[in-house]
Amino acid sequence: MNDKAENEMRLNRYIARCGASSRREADLMIASGRIMVNGEVCTELWKQIKPRSDTAHLDGEPLELPPLDYYKLYKPPGVVTTMDDPHGRISIKDLIDEYDIPEGVVPAGRLDLDSEGLLILTNDGNLLQTLTHPSHGIEKKYRVLIDRWPMEWDIARLRRGLKFRDYIVKALSVARMGPQPIDDEHPSPGYWLEIILGEGRKREIREMMQTIRYRVQRLIRIEHGPVKVYDLKPGQIKKLGEQEVKALTSIRAESQA
Repeated sequence: MNDKAENEMRLNRYIARCGASSRREADLMIASGRIMVNGEVCTELWKQIKPRSDTAHLDGEPLELPPLDYYKLYKPPGVVTTMDDPHGRISIKDLIDEYDIPEGVVPAGRLDLDSEGLLILTNDGNLLQTLTHPSHGIEKKYRVLIDRWPMEWDIARLRRGLKFRDYIVKALSVARMGPQPIDDEHPSPGYWLEIILGEGRKREIREMMQTIRYRVQRLIRIEHGPVKVYDLKPGQIKKLGEQEVKALTSIRAESQA
């Protein structure tokens, strides 16, 4: 494992992550000589440390990162993927508060207001970066209910790619899943597609379907990397099992190698 794989962290960020202070307060602690790194007083505000191999102390007391936690959540439609909504809408934070979730656990990426399904929640900053940055290409699988039968040439366009402004978006995979009534008041059938994306830009699927003139009736993220949502109901949160965590941390390690 090389040094980069260990993910160096700014000292003030490390202090804040340990729960000792805010980053601004941490800068004052560093400048005043209250912090020791590997047994030596450190007054360098831009100091980088390696959390897994370096040691840090504040006024002689050891600083340690909290244990890493991993959860999955089924976000219902109408819930905002944010920890603080200035407009007073129901947010992810409201759902988390109903469970005993540690401070610092946040969602890896977003689902828009009308979409639903899987969100991975964690305080593992390296994993958050891996799951959300487009360069890592972590696959996300969606079920999409559209208003009419998808024509073969339209499916081919989704696979080939559609140009939006200065970039091209395309599905890694598209499969027909079959019809279903949209709802009791609109009994004419809709049709499910299963779509896999490797990037997942904001509102990507909705823009893709709009471009080829289909209306999205329902959009559900069912998988994010190795994690699946099938055992959850809308609004439920569940701690990830040992095998799920192992699979996620394996992805993280590969991205840092």
